Amino acid sequence: MSTATDTGTGKTKSVADLLSSASIRINPDPPSPSTPIADSISTIHTFMSKWDQHTSLSSGFLSAATHLHSYLFHLFASSANSSHRELIHTNSLLQSAMGLLNQELKHHLLAISDIHSPADQISTVRAIVETMLSTGYGEECITTYQSMRRSAVTSQLNQLGFDISVNWPRKIFKVNWDTLDYQTKSWLDAASIAVCRVFYSERQISDSIFGASPEPIRDSVFASVVNDIAVTFFSFPETISMRSKHLPERLFSLLDMHEKITILMPDIELLFGCEPASMVLSKVTSLLTNLTDAARMSLYELEKAIRKAKPNTPPGGGIVSLTRYVMNYLVCLFDYEASLYMILSSMPEETNEGSFDISDDWYGSPVSVRITLLLFVLLEKLESMAESYRDVALSYLFLVNNLQYVVNKVKNSGLKEGLSEDWVAVQETKVRRYMEGHVRSGWALVSAALPVKEEEHVKRVREFEMVFQKVMKEREGWVIVDERMREEVRQLVEGMVAPAYQGWYQVYRRNTEVRFTPEFIRSRILRLYDDPVDGAQKDQLLLQYNVTEDVAQQGEVSLRIQIQDLDQSPITEEVSEVLN
Repeated sequence: MSTATDTGTGKTKSVADLLSSASIRINPDPPSPSTPIADSISTIHTFMSKWDQHTSLSSGFLSAATHLHSYLFHLFASSANSSHRELIHTNSLLQSAMGLLNQELKHHLLAISDIHSPADQISTVRAIVETMLSTGYGEECITTYQSMRRSAVTSQLNQLGFDISVNWPRKIFKVNWDTLDYQTKSWLDAASIAVCRVFYSERQISDSIFGASPEPIRDSVFASVVNDIAVTFFSFPETISMRSKHLPERLFSLLDMHEKITILMPDIELLFGCEPASMVLSKVTSLLTNLTDAARMSLYELEKAIRKAKPNTPPGGGIVSLTRYVMNYLVCLFDYEASLYMILSSMPEETNEGSFDISDDWYGSPVSVRITLLLFVLLEKLESMAESYRDVALSYLFLVNNLQYVVNKVKNSGLKEGLSEDWVAVQETKVRRYMEGHVRSGWALVSAALPVKEEEHVKRVREFEMVFQKVMKEREGWVIVDERMREEVRQLVEGMVAPAYQGWYQVYRRNTEVRFTPEFIRSRILRLYDDPVDGAQKDQLLLQYNVTEDVAQQGEVSLRIQIQDLDQSPITEEVSEVLN
């Protein structure tokens, strides 16, 4: 039980001390001669002899109990004229009456769920509480009230779907991520109701029932009920942050919780701003700091993972899993711009990259700066990966596919708002340069093999046919994922080869046995670069938490789908398949 100076100790005695110091234990005047003590004693005996759980509590009994306490106090004050037996008898009767009243308190508290419970129930409990406090049984009253209301609050939280009993660090560190994802969602769903309805309603109940007591007493009673429960409730995100800070794929859970706490912070400050409950406010403030640190660490870990990713390039120059993973990550990340701004605004930017300009005038907010940095690291890594291809044309094709995918993702998502138009224009220029490099390096040999002189046309025709067959066979598995880009490259290649072959064919076909017609050349070129898997369809996957996919089998699956079944640190097996 909490006090104004020793919060969250769980000791009823501290509240009793407050009651005493606040003069809640009244020094009553001697009983009035017009109200014989015998009448009060008779009223108490009569009520107690007929009482059961269905007996309605009478105001006469409460008045008689208060009168009996006054008489007992009077006997103590004039002990010289009082018999020892009378003192013992009166005190025993008062104890019995208070024991019965304590049972009544439990009974009526059971009927109170929140502040919207029947007004007569709350009024009855208030009358019982005031009677017990005024007769010197405040400690017993508070102990019963605390026990009953703590059970009620815990039950309400459990009904919200969040089992507070599982919120222990040892348990959380042993639970797999599937279970933790479910528990995190339950916590997020319960948080607003817990603060704005459960804890707020409890504050209203204690203020109403203890309305006749000074404010420090009301604050202390409220704190004694909710402090430990609230601290345990808000410990869940903190423990998750401790386990998640080295895992980039856990960042979104951290951001969800950070966002939720930030939204609820004004209500939390209002509820727990008083001194007895300040430990809860301190806990939540510390929680936000821990979530911020864990989120920053996750971003650093993602950057490190991209830099260390192995050059696991696809044989046909398609989009590598790393590109899909990072871009889906960043698309999701930008949805949390408000929370990220708070997290990153005080975060120093250290890139160790002299060519990366992080000027705010160019890139905008800290969120844009961080996303631009991650894109810079990704593109740098892709250029490094492209060097693993022995064929220069295939290396260019790899860069075309991956950089065009990056550009498309930026242009078709919220990332477009966070990055400058100049950034997009620069990348589109690079894509075109890579595309031209692919066409030039990949098809120059075929173009050069076309016959140019009549006296050597037979030999050159055979050479061209061999080169064309060889090149077409080598390029059977090469892909261009973007449909518009695919058609443009086909047209460039056709324009580079087909017209020249058409002109030669019209002049020399009668004098030389020619295996390929111009139509055949065109049809083969226009069938190049087909993507066996439609990337556009894969991009339409919904971003949901409750779906699990194998990244190795589904390359274009969104990050929130990818992160469902990840359970190893620092980089899980599924993420390793993407980043390595």
